[in-house]
Amino acid sequence: MSTPGIPDPAPERGTPPVVDPLVSMRLGEFVIEERIGAGGMGVVYRAVHPLIGKQAAVKVLRAELMSPEQEQRLLVEAKAVNAIRHPGILDIFNCGALPDGRPYVVMELLQGRSLEDVLREQGRLNIGMTVWVLDQLLSALAAAHRAGVVHRDLKPDNVFLVEVPDTAPTLKLVDFGIAQVMQEEPPPPSGAKRPSGAKRPMTGTPECMSPEQIRGGPVGPAADLYAVGILAFQMLTGARPFQGEHMQVMFAQVEQPPPAPSTRAEGIAPGLDALVLQLLEKDPARRPASAQAVREQLHQLARELSLEGPKGSILAFTPPTFAAPLPSVMPQPTTRWGRAPIAMAAVVALAFLGMGTGVLTWAREDAPEAPAAVKAASDAVPETQHPVRPLDTWETVLIRSRAPAVLRPSAVMLPAGGPEAALGPVQ
Repeated sequence: MSTPGIPDPAPERGTPPVVDPLVSMRLGEFVIEERIGAGGMGVVYRAVHPLIGKQAAVKVLRAELMSPEQEQRLLVEAKAVNAIRHPGILDIFNCGALPDGRPYVVMELLQGRSLEDVLREQGRLNIGMTVWVLDQLLSALAAAHRAGVVHRDLKPDNVFLVEVPDTAPTLKLVDFGIAQVMQEEPPPPSGAKRPSGAKRPMTGTPECMSPEQIRGGPVGPAADLYAVGILAFQMLTGARPFQGEHMQVMFAQVEQPPPAPSTRAEGIAPGLDALVLQLLEKDPARRPASAQAVREQLHQLARELSLEGPKGSILAFTPPTFAAPLPSVMPQPTTRWGRAPIAMAAVVALAFLGMGTGVLTWAREDAPEAPAAVKAASDAVPETQHPVRPLDTWETVLIRSRAPAVLRPSAVMLPAGGPEAALGPVQ
């Protein structure tokens, strides 16, 4: 940019522009076209199939982070995600190694926004939108659990609302970066016992971690259901049940009973209150038996609440559709409800086990006592004052428009076919 009265500096001679060596490289069926972002774990590229035009995201691990463990984790996650095979799970197309040995993974390139973005803009969601998100999320989780995969890091950042032109939004569960493949969990050596005081990894995001994750105990599908309860509470009320510093929140997750959502927001039915509190039980054995069971409870609750009529019905909701086609990198498109710009994103789910965005990972002593100075965290400190600081992670890459927008769901009458037509079939 020129400054009046000051000549522009002459370009250095003999210094060619820096060209990314991976641009134009062919990886299987895809050709890398451009670099679209970088995170703590690697670089992300947009690639295209030269014959049919299909686009994909390619993530390449940084050379300095290469290790047999990371390569194995990449392979395990790719296998886990493909074993699930559900439309609500981000798809991985391929993985391999570059000529220089760096691992890469090829996966879906999505348009839309994360639930975190929507909550940041709207504060809380209405009952219909909340139930729709939960229904879609539970469907994806049920498939993951049937395939033996526990996500372990469910949070608004990892729930992605896909926005496609002229189509109702759908939901994708992303970031299986720290997922646990249950059937591949190595058994302990015969006769071996875990030494007292031995350290074990505790992995997750403090605000959404289950008590058993915080204690460092065995983690199964029930841990994901606890996180669903946190998400449900946040969508209904605009805040998580426990807030404060990380240690405060974790202590509260283990020791303090959660408040009922209806104590934080109006218009929440007793049945929905009870379901959220059941998901937030400290003892995993007291939570619902499965994601599928929660989904069935949700459908039953929908049928009961529909008797209240259109205004009170959680079924009186249809996800919005877009009236105009949207380019891949959005300026400011409009919707049928006015000129509210829709922020579009090209999202890449985290590819490496143990490396989620905003994920906290460390080793701890088994079952330590909470320090006396750490008190109950509910309502202690506004959540916005204590954001989870991302560590060195493989960040979700977003290509956003300049002005984020509010996703405005439309309220309509229950369609013919009853609750299943509104929420989708229980599979």
